[in-house]
Amino acid sequence: MTSLFGVLNSTSSSLRLIQGQLSVVAENVATADDPNRSRHVLEQTVDANGNPMVAQYRRQVDVALRVQLQQTISEESSSSTLSSYMSKVTDLLGTTAGTPPLTDAMQKFQSAWMELEATPEDTVAQGQIVTYGDDVARELRRLTAGVDDIQRQLDTDIQSSVEQLNTALTTIDKLNDDILASKGAGEPTMNLEDKRDQMIREVASMMSIRTVERADGKLSIFTPSGISLLDAAPVKFSYSNGVLRSSGSDVALNNRITDGKLGALLELSSDGSTANPPQAASAQPGAEVIRKLKSQLQALGDAFLGSSKAGEPTSFADAYSNADPVGDGELPNRFFIGTGSGSIQLNPALLSGEKQIKQSAVTGVTQSLSASGRTLTADGLRLTSVSYSSMVTTMIGTWSTNAKVTQEQSTIATDFKAQLDSRYKNNTGVNMDEEIAMLQVLQRNYSAAARVMQTVNNMLDAIEGIIR
Repeated sequence: MTSLFGVLNSTSSSLRLIQGQLSVVAENVATADDPNRSRHVLEQTVDANGNPMVAQYRRQVDVALRVQLQQTISEESSSSTLSSYMSKVTDLLGTTAGTPPLTDAMQKFQSAWMELEATPEDTVAQGQIVTYGDDVARELRRLTAGVDDIQRQLDTDIQSSVEQLNTALTTIDKLNDDILASKGAGEPTMNLEDKRDQMIREVASMMSIRTVERADGKLSIFTPSGISLLDAAPVKFSYSNGVLRSSGSDVALNNRITDGKLGALLELSSDGSTANPPQAASAQPGAEVIRKLKSQLQALGDAFLGSSKAGEPTSFADAYSNADPVGDGELPNRFFIGTGSGSIQLNPALLSGEKQIKQSAVTGVTQSLSASGRTLTADGLRLTSVSYSSMVTTMIGTWSTNAKVTQEQSTIATDFKAQLDSRYKNNTGVNMDEEIAMLQVLQRNYSAAARVMQTVNNMLDAIEGIIR
């Protein structure tokens, strides 16, 4: 009799476990398409004597692979952000659709001067010089304004990323508390842990992180360099006047967050020239992009507006302004006016037709435009023995090359992340084939256990009848 009751109790425990397992498998199947869902299982433990104990819920997670995936997410997010902004730069410069506008305007401007030199009385050639000169000035202004637009996009993107990071950290802290409370109440925590993993991946997309699981089940988050993101409480980040800070420290964090989307944005917008002492521009293609673009465009504007440099051919400005004589109705000097690429423009007197091009300057200007032997020194770019046209084409070509490098790096990082993500999901996520197979096994086990219980109940009924 005692043995029969033991079998009955054991079988009843097995049935409850199978019912729980069936419920978990059904939930796995129902959420199989959720990319953030891990495979949940229900297992029964036994004591030292082999007697069944309470069943335990757990997630099927490859911890080592999860850590590797988090780092890969940071790297992919960084490279894709750099590539995205470098594409904005090449779109601005116009390298993706034929000849860049500034290159085209420069070539036509130089050709127009050569044409006027060959046919001094050609009013059409004079008009072309005015038209293409205005195009060169307008294009330099457009590019300078475009760089300012990219800077504003960067600032907006950084602010948005900081807000997203703060929200994610606050959410993880709340999930930590919910997990702790559920464990205290003896309730399953797998769904909460899945949501927490999802938010951790969101943080990882912003910067590299490492996580530490405490004994109570709470998760702390730090950067590899030791900056605390979430421990007893989440830190709050802020970004103002180009400086990233956190509530946990007054120290600027710009140079300590180096990857992930936020790290890439900070790298793009960084400017070592404002440091004390000033630092040379970074040689990395995606670093200090705004600083380099502004400096290089300013140098181009100065090349047209500035005086001749020692040991170099006569500058464009001097070749025009210093030529003599000045005929009636001719512009005596200052073909271009302004203080740099952001304000350069063709002299209004030429545009309005009030003044004509100075004939005595034509040969000197033509020689000045075609002469090599010039230098251009700007942040991230130093050119020697070049002409005005070469300055433009080399600068734009360098940015096109840098964009290709970052795009290739982004493609590699994206492919690797996709492979690792697929591997992680295969190891951790729900596999429909496995779940259906498990469902069939559990159904058979349930039927077998039910038959055992029925048999035991029949035997107990028979024994009770004999006793009577």
